[in-house]
This record gives sequence, C-alpha cells and structure tokens, in this order.
Amino acid sequence: MSRLRRGWLAVVVTLATWVSSGHAGAQAVAGAGSGATMDDSIEATLRDVSRTGVLSGLRWPRFPDYRDELTDLYAAAGWRPVWSANGRPTAAAAAAIEVLRSAQERGLHPEDYDAATLARRFGELAAGGSPSPRDVAWFDLALSIGIFRHVSDLHIGRVNPVHLSIGINVERKKLDLAQVLRDALRRGRVPEMVREAEPGFVQYRNLKAAYAKYRALADSTLPTVAVPRTVRPGDPFDGVAALRRRLAAFGDMPEDAGQAPAANGAVYDAASAAAVARFQERHGLAPDGVLGPATLAALNVPPARRARQLELALERIRWLPALDTGPFVVVNVPSFQLYGFETLPPDGAPALTMNVVVGRAEVGRETPLFERNMQYIIFRPYWVIPRSILGREILPAVRRNPGYLGRNDIEVYSGSGDTGPALPATAANLARVARGELGMRQRPGPRNSLGLAKFIFPNDYNVYFHGTPATELFSRTRRDFSHGCIRLEDPARFAVWVLRDPDKWSPEKVRRAMDGPASQRVNLARPLPVVIYYTTAIVRPGRGVEFYED
Repeated sequence: MSRLRRGWLAVVVTLATWVSSGHAGAQAVAGAGSGATMDDSIEATLRDVSRTGVLSGLRWPRFPDYRDELTDLYAAAGWRPVWSANGRPTAAAAAAIEVLRSAQERGLHPEDYDAATLARRFGELAAGGSPSPRDVAWFDLALSIGIFRHVSDLHIGRVNPVHLSIGINVERKKLDLAQVLRDALRRGRVPEMVREAEPGFVQYRNLKAAYAKYRALADSTLPTVAVPRTVRPGDPFDGVAALRRRLAAFGDMPEDAGQAPAANGAVYDAASAAAVARFQERHGLAPDGVLGPATLAALNVPPARRARQLELALERIRWLPALDTGPFVVVNVPSFQLYGFETLPPDGAPALTMNVVVGRAEVGRETPLFERNMQYIIFRPYWVIPRSILGREILPAVRRNPGYLGRNDIEVYSGSGDTGPALPATAANLARVARGELGMRQRPGPRNSLGLAKFIFPNDYNVYFHGTPATELFSRTRRDFSHGCIRLEDPARFAVWVLRDPDKWSPEKVRRAMDGPASQRVNLARPLPVVIYYTTAIVRPGRGVEFYED
C-alpha cells in the first residue's frame, strides 16, 4: 500500500473516531462569527454557485448540466451542507472521496472529479481549526459536483454519443441525480449508489476485469517479440522464449509456460503455435499459428494501448439502453459479428452468433451506429436501389451497356419500391430515373442483392439486415464490403430466431417462404431491439478478451 493511500486511510479512521466520540460539535467553527452568520454565509455561497453553475478551483469549473441537480439537492437540505456537520466532513464524505479516488477501476479518471483536491480539503477540514464559511461551502459543492459527474459518467457515459453522430439516445435513461444522492446519504449507501449506477451487463463486468489485467500488464516489463521472417510451426526460432512470456501474460498459454524453457529449445514448437492460434483468433486474424507480419504487430501492441481500448469499450457500453428484458440483437461493426440475446444471461453468452458483412471503411459507405426496433421481415424482397448507388453505379452501367438491366433483373418502377408497378426501361423513363421521378429495383430471387430475406427496423439511414448471394465473403477475416447495410451469413436461421414461433415459423416453413413464388411481409409479434454498435474490445465467454482493428 502506498504511503499516500495509508495517509488517506489514517485521515478516514481519525474522522470516524472523532465523530463517534461526540466531538463533531465540540469545536464548532470558531472565529467565523456567530453560528447564524456562518450559516448565512454558507447558504449564500450554496445558492450563488447553484445559480451560476461555476465553482472556481475545480478542474472543470463550469457545470451547466448539473445546476438544476445542485439546486434540487441543496434546496431539499434547507441550503445547508450535506457532506459536513458543524464545519467538519462526515463519514459519507470520506466514502464519497474514496469512490472518486478509485475511479480508475471503473475506466474513468480521478482527476476529472477533483479527487486529490477533495482529499486534501477533507484533511484540512477534519484536522480542526477555524474553516471559513467559504471553505466549508466550497468543499460541499465540489464533492456534490464530483459525485454528480462520476455517477452520470458511469451511467450514461462521459460523452453524449449524439455529438459523435451516433443515433443512441442516452437522455431517456438519465438518473435523477439529486434524488439518488439524497437517498444514498440518508441510508449511508454512497459506495452502493455508485455501483448501482454502472451498467448491469455481464459484458461490462468482464471488460472491467480485463481492464484491470491490462493496466497491471502496462506496469510490467514484457519482452518484445522479434521475427526477422515468417515463422511456421517446427521452424527454428530464437525468440520463442520471449513469445511464450508474452502469450502467457495475455492468457493464451499457462502462466508457468512463460517461465519454463520451450520443450524443443529455440524451435517454434507445437504448444507455442497453438497458443499463437488462440491469440490470432482473439485478435481478428486467421488462426493459422503462423508468425507473420500482422500477427507480430498484434503481439507487440503495448498493453497500455490495449487498456485504452478496454477503457473506450467500457464507455461505449454505458451508452446502451438497459436491454434487461426480452430478446435483443447487437451488431458489432469492428468484429463483423451479430449477437442475438434471449435476455441478459448469467455468463453473458449470446444465444445466437453470426458473421456479417458491414459497410466499407469509406465516408458515405460505412455502416452507421444507432438503435431501433425491428418490426417486420420481407421474404423474397425487392432490392430498392438507393439514389446514391443509382447515380454512382447503375445508371453509368446502363449507359455503357443497355443490356445491363436485363442481365441483372433490374426494372424501373413508380410509386413504392416494394409494391409500385414496373415500367419499361425506355430512354424517357431512364431520364426520369436520373431526375429522381422514378426508381429502380432488382426483382426478387436467388440473384437478388438482398438475398431471400430482409429485416426492417425503420430508421433515417435506410439500413437493414439482409441476405446476399455473395456468400463467399463470409469466410474472410475482414468483412467490410457493403454500402452500409448489414449482410447476414445465415438469414434463414436468423429469421427462425427472430420470429420465435416454432409451429408457424419452423426452419422448413421459413425456407419455403424464402423460396416461394412472391414477396411476403411478416410482422413481428413484438418489436425487437436492435443496436448497431462499435467497440474494438469485447469479452467472449470461454475465449477471453478479443481485440479488433479500429
């Protein structure tokens, strides 16, 4: 235990002894005038700071988002301090500061909440003497603001995702911070209040554990693995000892393997190759056990950088809606995976996992991030071609080759893309398509770009899930090939899971609908939450933490 932490704990113990011995009021602030004058001065400061939303001396002195909460808190307390009594800090204040000092354990930063300054001010007030009304009020306000900020950051994140053009609404799950804090103070449950503000997902808890591990690794000394050329199992390799140490530290080999010499000396042995394959699988690489440039680069990523990825992963989980009842779907863009959850399972494992193809890593073609509710499925859909693709790809192809439309089952239509009548592809109608008066769509069938099913969760981005005839893409490690929509590896299996009716929608009946003579819309019995999400670090049950390229 560090000397600083021992000193802080000594202050807490001293305070507890001092409060329990009945001395809290024995040294009621002397030298500051009468009690009434002291109270009036404190009240004036509490009111003024709550009104202006500014408290000098903080790292972030302006707090416009917490003015109302601060006003509610102190108005309910009769404009008296909530963290001190007779000018001396309470045990609840000690607990609150300890929470702020440990913010790093939750992927946040103590300095953002003025933890060190508050600990110092706590010690000064607890030591006795004659604090001024301003000192007492400043400590109380600063601690309230720090706790408000920390609880809010834990519950909905430090950054509002809307400011990053992410369509996830954190406003609807905001806490009534003043009420939450009042209840915690009344019941003596400040640390519990903070824990309860954190997301309830198992994934969040697993990420916190991984974050602690990689923070510890960042403080250790791990050897760099040097590979002058591609190394395959059985090849001579002088760096095998350094490799095994790194793999053991990351959890891909037993801990003692990192200390023991390799069985075959300076040879890339089978046990090391198997551990490398596990490492590759966790890092979005082909798990072939071969030490090539991409694997070497991933192996030598500093643990501090991985800790930062995990810190960002914790932040992004805080943005998510509660999703604590019923089934829901999450697509993680960097991992090119879809996860279907029946509910929040004890081990965090999804009921359904599926490879997906997402949008290209180009401006205008990337998959947007948002949350919506899936409402219906269309079997044997038309592909209603977006205006951007018409102008950029389809119309130029038609001008080069008039037979392009027939070969690709594309037709001109008016009205609704799913139900409007088809029109002949005359020069006049093609000109109307170019002007935006008519549209183009691809007829249903096995060659349709959407495959044989699409899954609709209405949104402003015109993004949905669908099948594809280009099934060979799912075998690739990196799968960003679409225009923004999300292609499913197995839409039939996904449809069975989504419809959740084994009698009416068995796998055989879903297959018949997909191979039937006409398009068919099927409404879901109840909306299914869908989150299109972005994180480069996740924890998979049984596989450990996985990292992906940004």
